[in-house]
Amino acid sequence: MPERILVIDDEESMCSFMEIMLSKAGYDVETMTSGTEGIERLREANFDLVIADLNMPRMSGLEVLEEVRTFKAEQEFIVMTAFASVDSAIEAMKKGAADYITKPFKVDEIKLAIE
Repeated sequence: MPERILVIDDEESMCSFMEIMLSKAGYDVETMTSGTEGIERLREANFDLVIADLNMPRMSGLEVLEEVRTFKAEQEFIVMTAFASVDSAIEAMKKGAADYITKPFKVDEIKLAIE
């Protein structure tokens, strides 16, 4: 059974790209375009990994991470962003993110982070 990944990004094009790339790599992928939708889905189903965009309207990737920790404390989580900063990277890691990836990223980079 392939590992399940949930991608949360407000950009539909990024969701589509991640779904195609990760599906070709053998993962079972679902995408959501908002943090609230992502949290709802995580309450309904189990995923091996969540990859969430840092900057999204209404609910940031860090807010998603914080909320998920309240009901799935051990959920593997990667934060990705086009607006990287040392402060946001440190905050993501303190909140329990396994990795912090900057966009645009190389396909090999995201695959390595997932492994």
